[in-house]
Amino acid sequence: MRFNVNAGVRSWVCAFTLVLICAGNALAESQAQSEVALDDVVERGLAALVRVQANDGSFGDSAGITALGGMALLAGGHTPTSGRYRDASAAALRYVLQAQDEMTGYLGHGMGNMYSHGFATLYLAECYGMSPDPRVRRALAAALELTFRSQNDEGGWRYQPAPVDADISVTITQIMAIRAAYNLGIGGEQAQRVSARAISYVRSLATPQGTFLYRHGSGSWGTQGTQGVPRAAAGAMSLIGAGINDLDDPVLGPAMNFLRTHVGDHLREEGNWFWYGQYYAAQAMFHSPDRDDWRMYWDMVVPTLAAFQSEDGIWNRPRDHGSVYGTAMALIILQIPNNYLPIFQR
Repeated sequence: MRFNVNAGVRSWVCAFTLVLICAGNALAESQAQSEVALDDVVERGLAALVRVQANDGSFGDSAGITALGGMALLAGGHTPTSGRYRDASAAALRYVLQAQDEMTGYLGHGMGNMYSHGFATLYLAECYGMSPDPRVRRALAAALELTFRSQNDEGGWRYQPAPVDADISVTITQIMAIRAAYNLGIGGEQAQRVSARAISYVRSLATPQGTFLYRHGSGSWGTQGTQGVPRAAAGAMSLIGAGINDLDDPVLGPAMNFLRTHVGDHLREEGNWFWYGQYYAAQAMFHSPDRDDWRMYWDMVVPTLAAFQSEDGIWNRPRDHGSVYGTAMALIILQIPNNYLPIFQR
């Protein structure tokens, strides 16, 4: 009996092809299920966020927290004029506008500070970029002027709207707000000068390991392992936001390498300053010149944050500045690939 080699090869090829097709279908089905699961997580989160919004439009005790809640809505395409949650988005914007000091432009009164001012200023820029409104532009310009006046001699900012002291954490929030406004044509040459000084300040705090000191003279506190992730992420994103996208840069390169090494542990261990750290880590990894950084991060962050979500759609863990703050931050992170927010667009 003679064996038909060609027939055997054809049979083997057909079988192998069938295996590949089945594997491909299984992978496509798995990816589709993953996308559906993520959509469900986000939709439940947005519905829960809107459910806890106060009658005055606030999402907490300050313009800053409300701004983050508003950004979570914007990240899903829900602007003050469009989208399913446009009413909630419009109410959040009204609250932030009303919270601004008419004399100084400050957005950090009450339970806030310059953190609140920075996040709220960024939010106004994103609102204006997605849905131009003259009221928002005026408020944004006034907030920027306050930011400019408050920069200290080192090039940074701290808790109070006065040019006295600085730390890297507060400084990052101002850099991102200035950048977002500048992208819209607001701030002009002054924004460039202020940003350049701020970036020099950030660089001056960089460590050889890839993270950043909290402030000059603060020692090595918060620079080791997962503790260093929040500042490494924020510092890296401030540089990327300033247009620095070369991994050979002596500060950006080590910072991104530090993130690759430690961001996963920071996620799994619910590390210190969790939401602040992951908020900036997500942005830095999304905008990294090495696209593998984002793929690696995304594969970790989606299942981790999905597991943290409560049945009611709220993120009660990690307990870092309250559940509204956590819910807003989680939603912003999980919706970055939507590319709706101008500051997050590649």
